Amino acid sequence: MKKLSILICVMSLVLGMVFISSAQDATIELDFVHIFSDDLRPGVLQGIIDEYQAMNPNVKINAYSTNADSDYDEVFNSAMANADLGNAPSIVQVEDGLTQQAIDYGYFVPISDYATEEQMATLDDVFPSILNYFVEGDALWSMPWNISNPVLYYNKDMFTAAGLDPENPPRTFAEIDAACDAIMSAIPELRACVNWAMSSWYIEQWVAMSNELFINNDNGRSGRATEALFTSQTMLDIVTWWDSLDGNGYFTYSGRLNDMNGEGATFLTGCAGKSVKGGCTAMTINSTAGITLIQGYSARLGFQLGIGRLPAPSDTATNGVSIGGGSLFVSVDQSDEEIQAAVDFIFFLTNTENATKWHQGTGYMPIRQSSFDLGIEAGFYDENPFFRIAIDQLAETTPNPASAGAVMGPNTAVKRELLTTLQELMNGQTDTPETILEKLTSANERANAEMADYNRDFE
Repeated sequence: MKKLSILICVMSLVLGMVFISSAQDATIELDFVHIFSDDLRPGVLQGIIDEYQAMNPNVKINAYSTNADSDYDEVFNSAMANADLGNAPSIVQVEDGLTQQAIDYGYFVPISDYATEEQMATLDDVFPSILNYFVEGDALWSMPWNISNPVLYYNKDMFTAAGLDPENPPRTFAEIDAACDAIMSAIPELRACVNWAMSSWYIEQWVAMSNELFINNDNGRSGRATEALFTSQTMLDIVTWWDSLDGNGYFTYSGRLNDMNGEGATFLTGCAGKSVKGGCTAMTINSTAGITLIQGYSARLGFQLGIGRLPAPSDTATNGVSIGGGSLFVSVDQSDEEIQAAVDFIFFLTNTENATKWHQGTGYMPIRQSSFDLGIEAGFYDENPFFRIAIDQLAETTPNPASAGAVMGPNTAVKRELLTTLQELMNGQTDTPETILEKLTSANERANAEMADYNRDFE
């Protein structure tokens, strides 16, 4: 009987050790949803994931996109719908403009609640103009990842054919007008002189450069925004200029909202019968995130690519650009072990070495000073000067509410009201100042109603 008791104790101890070992060895599986569906950026990301998994064999990360159009809204809405069903992805890439909505919905946990002291200490290395966008109070809700700002891409061969200096791209609205006069006279086969996406992002940048606000309450930073500022004189001037480009036949877009990929294709390809290689326009404004892709395509298509800073409304609009892009949120609807693994991976993904890989492999900005310094030390920017343009633009920005960018809950709805009006104005003719003001006033009223409806739910 004594031998039996000893045997039972030994078996219990062994089984307990097996259970403990199994728990420790159990695979933690994380779903990571992002917007990228191209041939380049998912590969850069997967390489970093593979390295992390090799170092952490008990963690499996499934990275995927839910759409083929790099659509932030679709990815966010899909993640929220899955959260409602109790099946939220572990990590969600969220556009900067959707940050307030992501916080308000309650589906995410602040990263700072789970980060170690050592991890939090590394945030001193993140550029303040980037990091501060994602901090509310004392909480870091998400980690900046794919950060960008807009730049001007242009076809140097077309500039040369038009008698323009291919090393001196336009820096202001007036210089775009002058360049387009020359380009359309020299190459009339073009669909238009310049294109960019029908997106509020560019309007927001030009307003920020002018040291003006997009919404009230310091762009939603000193209190919840309650009013849009679509009828300010700065906004009227910007929209009037854009409308005149369209009326002169100098501007085109794909007809779709926020179609960054489509606008890149318009600039690169199509429009047969030209004497100069390239696409349907001589210039396009797009995210610095497209540098690697656009460089590669332009080289294969046989034309010289130039990249310049985002043209400003005027020589006096020197306040600087604001950030764009996205950050990584961690879903609250998972175990503490899964949340901790997600946070650990995010800090790995954005450490100095991997932020450098992401920046140099895609064109997105390095979020860390140390990553930028690595590039300088290695001579990367001497060989790839285009990659430094967005960094220098942001470095020269004056920190204030205008350049911080707009933060509001009903981000998509408010901006949709502005975009609906802009689409109405891009009608192939120059509209009167009265028409432009009337349409912007109507958009402003609709946007204010969207904010009022949203704010009632979160007061």
